[in-house]
Amino acid sequence: MDLQDIRDRLNDYQNGTLSPAEKTALHNALDALTEEERLALFPVDAYLEKGAFSLPEQEINAALSRLKKPVVVIPWKHLSRYAAILVLAAGSLFFLRRSYNSDRKIAKQYRSMKVADGKQGVLVLSDGTRIIINGGSEILFPEQFEGDRIVYLKEGEAYFEIAKDVQHPFTVKSSQLNVRVLGTSFSVRDYRDEKQAFVSVNSGKVALDSTLELIAGTGSIFNKHTGTFTKQQIDTAATTAWTRGELIFQDAALQQVLQVLQHKYAVHFELKDSVLLKHRFTATFRNSSIQTIMQQLQLMSNIHYTITNNQIVIQ
Repeated sequence: MDLQDIRDRLNDYQNGTLSPAEKTALHNALDALTEEERLALFPVDAYLEKGAFSLPEQEINAALSRLKKPVVVIPWKHLSRYAAILVLAAGSLFFLRRSYNSDRKIAKQYRSMKVADGKQGVLVLSDGTRIIINGGSEILFPEQFEGDRIVYLKEGEAYFEIAKDVQHPFTVKSSQLNVRVLGTSFSVRDYRDEKQAFVSVNSGKVALDSTLELIAGTGSIFNKHTGTFTKQQIDTAATTAWTRGELIFQDAALQQVLQVLQHKYAVHFELKDSVLLKHRFTATFRNSSIQTIMQQLQLMSNIHYTITNNQIVIQ
C-alpha cells in the first residue's frame, strides 16, 4: 500500500466505508511506515514553516469535542520526536504536531528564524543565549523557556553562546544530533545535502546524544550513512572563523571547501570532473570576495573555473 493508497483509505475510514479487514490492513500499513514516509504522509514541517506555531490544549479539546465519530489514536512506533493526534473534524483530516516538551499540558509557541545563503544572522534568546546563524540555516526557538531549554536547528550551521543556568540544561536538536549543555559555547553544522554533521566545542563541555562527552578543543563528526561518531581534536579558531567573517581551511578536500563557499556566498557549483575532489587546500581568507577566493584556489591547484552570475563551473 503506497502513500496515496493510505491517504485514500484514511478518507474512507473517516467516511465510515472501511470493512473490519480493511481497517486492519490500514493500521498495519501505518505501523510499517518509515519515519520519512510518515513525514511525507503527514507533512508537519510545512505547518512549522509558517514562522510560528502553537498547540494550545483548549483548541485540541475543542476539536475533539466536535467529533461525530470516535477518534482513533494510532500508536506510532519509533516516533520519539513526534507525538500526534489524528483529528477527524469538519469533514477534514488534520494532523496536529504536539509540543516536543514531555509535558503536553504546556502550550508552547515556537518561532522560526531563517538565514539565506550569503547572509548571517544573530539571535538572542529570552534567557540571554546568543546564537550566530550561518547562511542556508533555520532555527526554531521558543518565545519564552519553560523548564529545560530546547531549540531546534532544522538545517544548517549555528554557533551558540549559552547563558549558564544549572537548573535548566540547554539542548540543541538537529535532524542528526542532540547536544545537551549547561553553559558553554559550541557550534553545530548539519546541512541536509552534506553526508556528515559536526559539533565543535569552543568552551565548556557538552554531552552528545547521551553517548559522548566533548570538552573545549574537541569536536565530533557524525557519519549520516553509518550512524557513527568520530571524536577529534579541533582548532577552535578555525571552526569559529565563519562567525568573524573569515574562512580557514586546513588540509580541506575541495568538496568541503565548496560546501562552505556555497552557503557563504550564495553560489552554486558545477563540477565537471569528480577527480578534482581529491585536491586539498590549506588557506585563510578574511572578508574576501568569491572571485578572489576562486582565483587563489586556481593558483593553488590545476583547477579552472568560470563564473556566470551565481553559477560557478569548475573543470
